[in-house]
Amino acid sequence: MTEYCGYCGKALAEKEKGVVRLKDGQAVCAECADKTRILYPFRYSYVLTRSTIASGWTRKKDAIYDNTVLGQRIDPLTEMTLEEFRAAMEESLKAAEEQAARYADAKAVIEVDHVRRYFPNVGTVEKPKYSKRKHYGVFGKVLYGELITGAEVVVSHKDREYSAKMKTLEDWDGKSAAGTPVGKASAGKLVNMMFSQGMDFVYPGDTLIVR
Repeated sequence: MTEYCGYCGKALAEKEKGVVRLKDGQAVCAECADKTRILYPFRYSYVLTRSTIASGWTRKKDAIYDNTVLGQRIDPLTEMTLEEFRAAMEESLKAAEEQAARYADAKAVIEVDHVRRYFPNVGTVEKPKYSKRKHYGVFGKVLYGELITGAEVVVSHKDREYSAKMKTLEDWDGKSAAGTPVGKASAGKLVNMMFSQGMDFVYPGDTLIVR
């Protein structure tokens, strides 16, 4: 039996990705759900547990494991009925219009949380060898529009403009040192943008623009 999105009426394929099940059992398609993320983003909770990957070995070749933090993603939309979702959609579309007026010439706007440099291990776990190539992650939240992997971001400081082309885009949980690769991210989503160049011109709190 075919199921339909409770908001837009779109037919949903079996095991379609991104479908949200509301509190009253109604289903909402990924496209509709994404439009509300500007005001109703995912929340995350964290549990301390033992890592499944060895961080080193003892002289007797016994594995050493560190503690790590695993996140659980909580979707506020699942706590809504369809009627409540309709109201949330109206609020979200209004917020999107306000952001569109504020950033009229932008395709996407991202607020920076922090910047991290990576030193990938090009050796083995037992005999690590760290790359000296530039690998930077810029973590933040999409404030407006749709961010697409490979996009060029621009930031201005003291009347000077800086730009960089993103290599890959990751879905970020707000805590981890990396994320899960994705093709795009809409307003309200937390992301990690990976770059293969120095990013010392980007600071926490900066606003990055995609034109």
